[in-house]
Amino acid sequence: MSGLPAREKLGERLRACRKAAGITGTELAVRLGVSQSTISKIETGKTRAPQNLVRQWLEHTAASEEARAELIELAERSTEVSDWQQLHARGWGTHQKRYSELEQSAAGILVFQNAVIPGLLQTAAYTSFLLGTVVGLPPEEVGVAVTSRLARQSVLYEPTTRLRVVVTEAVLRHRLGGPAVMAEQLHRLAELSRLPTVELGIIPIDTDMPSRYGPSFDLYDDLDGSGDSLVVVELESGEVREDDPDRVAPYRRRHDIYWSAAITGAAATDYIEQLARQMTRSIFS
Repeated sequence: MSGLPAREKLGERLRACRKAAGITGTELAVRLGVSQSTISKIETGKTRAPQNLVRQWLEHTAASEEARAELIELAERSTEVSDWQQLHARGWGTHQKRYSELEQSAAGILVFQNAVIPGLLQTAAYTSFLLGTVVGLPPEEVGVAVTSRLARQSVLYEPTTRLRVVVTEAVLRHRLGGPAVMAEQLHRLAELSRLPTVELGIIPIDTDMPSRYGPSFDLYDDLDGSGDSLVVVELESGEVREDDPDRVAPYRRRHDIYWSAAITGAAATDYIEQLARQMTRSIFS
């Protein structure tokens, strides 16, 4: 259990406290004044357990003082850091499922990328190159990993999805996998940009920017209708998740800055298609 991210570790420990007290999830939900599904999501690490709810949970389950101190400390953590080895140890499919659950539960998703095409918009060939060559997955694992990532894209075809993405022009010109892979990726990106669930913004290289570029990030809003938001930042060594409103707010402000500087709508789609044509010509010239 020590290798689990903090939210999942807290959920497992809270479930253990409930079971040790001989209380069902439904009974505890009634005592805490929440739904049974909320109890389930907390115990499986799918939603954040507020500190006050954790304190009530521990009181109703008569947890020991030692357990209370440890679990309240876990609940107080607003920043969760997990290294890639830890996250991938349970399999790439499980790792991708964590992202899929966030995408399915969010009322809106804000993405900024200055390194790669966002995962929800990638082609199989682009993903395969990233995971096999850049990430370095063993060849026998790449196929399953690519399938797991592409399966997440079904959320783009759900009417309730709201995805707003900003990428820099460098992301579109950087030929990861070579010109053929990138040309296909650009054509696919232009196609997806026309979906009613997707808003795409591009910041051209010669834009007069009002601010510097920060790290790439994904911001998930109003998870499961709770009003809670979560930011995920992928670093070289691992993944950082933050859900404290004061720490999420700067990412939202920065995304607003990037969106204001970007070309959007039909102009963005035309821009991508122009780059795709240039990339395609470079292959056959």
